[in-house]
Amino acid sequence: MKYYAYYNLGAIWVKAGEGSFSVGEEDGNYVFTVKANNLPVLNRLYRLQTNHQATMTKDLKPVSLTASVVENKNWSDEKYTYKEGRIHRHIKSNVYPEGKDTVYAHTPCSWDIINAVYIARNKDLRSVPMGQQIPFYLNFNDSTHTVYGQVLKRERITNKEGQEFDCLKCTVTTAPGTIFSDDKLTYFWVTDCPRQIPVLVESHISIGSIKIFLYDYKEGEITKKTPALSQSQ
Repeated sequence: MKYYAYYNLGAIWVKAGEGSFSVGEEDGNYVFTVKANNLPVLNRLYRLQTNHQATMTKDLKPVSLTASVVENKNWSDEKYTYKEGRIHRHIKSNVYPEGKDTVYAHTPCSWDIINAVYIARNKDLRSVPMGQQIPFYLNFNDSTHTVYGQVLKRERITNKEGQEFDCLKCTVTTAPGTIFSDDKLTYFWVTDCPRQIPVLVESHISIGSIKIFLYDYKEGEITKKTPALSQSQ
């Protein structure tokens, strides 16, 4: 799945970056890869480059996560490994140039933020009562954080290319320590079908607000533009 990100500058929205989600397989496990970066023209305003790769077993248990992030003048390379109810974290960054190792216990049925996206997509959101809170347990920064999602309503939305989608409008709280504003909700729309493909995300970040639109996706060797999503409803 490929996305464009738009940043709010006053009364206008400017294309600011792009990202992708992909699913692979290695040693019998799922491998989820997420990449995102801002457009080079905006580097003076805000520089962001991320590369995450999360591994999860076929019965949806987390195995590991590697994350490489550059945000303005800050950088970090991290690895999380799940072993016997504990997470082993190794980080090197501008704060810890020599590296730092920590081990901590995590809440059962908790995931890193990348795996959590696919956990949410595996939950049948269409059968969840509107407004019911759904807890998710996220592991990062040496602890487990609880966030809550909700399905708000069914809604038809239109993307930047004028394509329409029948969606479930959802929201999720954010956790401290991310680029998202702690006191603001993040809204997202997923297709109202079994695949529950995210087609739009709206959120406040530390320097403003963003919208992230799906513009194409691939299944196997077949690339499908976003109109096919609307036709699949």
